[in-house]
Amino acid sequence: MKLYTKLNLYISRSAILSCFILLVSQLNFTQKVQEVKPIGKLEVIITGFSNNVGDCWFAIDNSRDVYEREDTVWIGKILPIENNQVSVVIDSLSYGEYAVRVFHDENRNGKLDTNFLGIPSEDYGYSNDASGWFGPPSWEKAKFVFNQPKMTINIKID
Repeated sequence: MKLYTKLNLYISRSAILSCFILLVSQLNFTQKVQEVKPIGKLEVIITGFSNNVGDCWFAIDNSRDVYEREDTVWIGKILPIENNQVSVVIDSLSYGEYAVRVFHDENRNGKLDTNFLGIPSEDYGYSNDASGWFGPPSWEKAKFVFNQPKMTINIKID
């Protein structure tokens, strides 16, 4: 009788431990499933270049904070200009809000050149073809929602 009780108690503890482990693993699995965001493919077509000289500096930002900083970008690329345009494809982009900014670095000095008044002397553009007064457009004007398996946006620089 004593052995039966110990065995029964052992089985009960083992069953409780097994249930606990199963429950924890299910919670962990559920958390991981919820963390996965859908992804898609974004193509950005940039037109309006007056020539193929120099490079196109491309930046896509994933938040207002990154967008408003001058010293950082979320994804940045320096791209060649062919036939007065540039096409950029970003595979595996998570759904969310983004803003794109580009400029034509004609003299390849790594910056957007300006005149003595601070007005850009090289062409530039933003997503939604947004523009701003006395500076770049706000995040609200430039941002777009990426929520499709495949999406194309167009930017015309000037």
